[in-house]
Amino acid sequence: MIEYVQVGYVWIVQWTWRALPLLVTLTLMLVGNLPLHAFQGGIPTPDFALMSVFFWAMHGPAFMPAWAVFVIGGSQDFAAGTPIGFWILIYLFAYGFTLTQRVFFKGRTGIGVWLGFVLVASITALLTWLLGMLIFERWLNPIDLIAQGLVSLMFYPLFARLFLGVRRLLTTAPEGL
Repeated sequence: MIEYVQVGYVWIVQWTWRALPLLVTLTLMLVGNLPLHAFQGGIPTPDFALMSVFFWAMHGPAFMPAWAVFVIGGSQDFAAGTPIGFWILIYLFAYGFTLTQRVFFKGRTGIGVWLGFVLVASITALLTWLLGMLIFERWLNPIDLIAQGLVSLMFYPLFARLFLGVRRLLTTAPEGL
């Protein structure tokens, strides 16, 4: 009996270890959805999930597979109250686009990768705005998405360091394309 408990414990620890990028992303995303009313709601919360999806697609897609991005998108749909599938589609698009352009961005300086995030965040914001208008069948003010995009762009280098720390914690092996 004790062997089964030990095997179960080891299995849970290994699963948690491998799921660390997903768990960190879900935690940040859920904290970002809390109604904290920072600055009286004048400054939007950064899109932590998009930052994480971009980072892991760039620096370790094995640590954040497409099914994990699907889980993140579904969690965002439930947390934000959007129709199920809205953020799943947005984040899977961002993940796929980043994976296809990874060869171009990989090996660039920090500014080069940040510019890659600017491109992905801009395309994602445009897609979110268009899809939102299509789903909700009304005009949506793009200023809110632009503001959230700018805040996300400002905070990306800080959170990229956090994600890089998680990646270093998981492995010290260099990643190749």
